Amino acid sequence: MKLNENLILREVAGEYMIVNPFSETMDMTQILTLNETAAWLWQQAEGKEFDEDYLVDCLCEEYDVDRETAATDVHEICAQWQKNGLLA
Repeated sequence: MKLNENLILREVAGEYMIVNPFSETMDMTQILTLNETAAWLWQQAEGKEFDEDYLVDCLCEEYDVDRETAATDVHEICAQWQKNGLLA
């Protein structure tokens, strides 16, 4: 997997959002907000090929979470990213 390179993560007023800086108009329906953990995972994946196992490893190293829970959460996040066109 790889993140859509046209999208960037921005923090605005303590909120994380994915935006397309190349869009000619600011369409608020095309902005996806992320919680702090999902934003952190996005940062780990930026600019590289990755798979769910890589993100699970990152999550387990950074947070006190068991591998099964991390795998479930990462799978859900990647599915949301795929559904919303955030993956290349």
